[in-house]
Amino acid sequence: MKHTVQEIHDNIGQVLSLAKLHLGTLDFTRPDEVAQKAFYSKQLVGQAIRDLRNLARHLNADRFDNLGLLKALDYELACIPAERSADPLLQTSGQLPALSKEQELMLFRIIQESIHCFLGLGDQSRVSVCLKTNTDHFEIAISNIDQQELIAEQTPLPAAYLSKIHNRAALAGATLQIDQHSPNDLTIKINLPLSHS
Repeated sequence: MKHTVQEIHDNIGQVLSLAKLHLGTLDFTRPDEVAQKAFYSKQLVGQAIRDLRNLARHLNADRFDNLGLLKALDYELACIPAERSADPLLQTSGQLPALSKEQELMLFRIIQESIHCFLGLGDQSRVSVCLKTNTDHFEIAISNIDQQELIAEQTPLPAAYLSKIHNRAALAGATLQIDQHSPNDLTIKINLPLSHS
């Protein structure tokens, strides 16, 4: 039951929150933008409905086991509107390391939550994800660049979100670092040491 509740919150809840974000930022003086955001919102709501139906048959974690980290990430990134995607949206360097299913799920959830958190920071936020494998570690960088100037000098990330992703990183055996290059340029880095034994 606890796992099911978590899946509803972390997956379906995030998708519906993103749809709500699109609908909440509609500017009816710009018909083309309204049509595009309505289209993306319809896709997201449809995805949430499908996920709820699938949840009755099997948990999303089971489906994630079949997809793996990279395919699940591709699926997640495909839901991001083009105007909110940096260029490139996804970069990979090196071969994805062999990880346990639990590690892959925790890392995916951090990426997923970070993307939705970044998109909620402002209408001009653009996100990107970079996966990089070196000889001794696997690094994931989730970046957000806001196109408008922000006044706040401190990291505008909610405390509950920061606590959650730190806990998940620890569960995956990874360390987490937040780099703020400027008030509107944030990167979350996940570093997972690789064992070669």
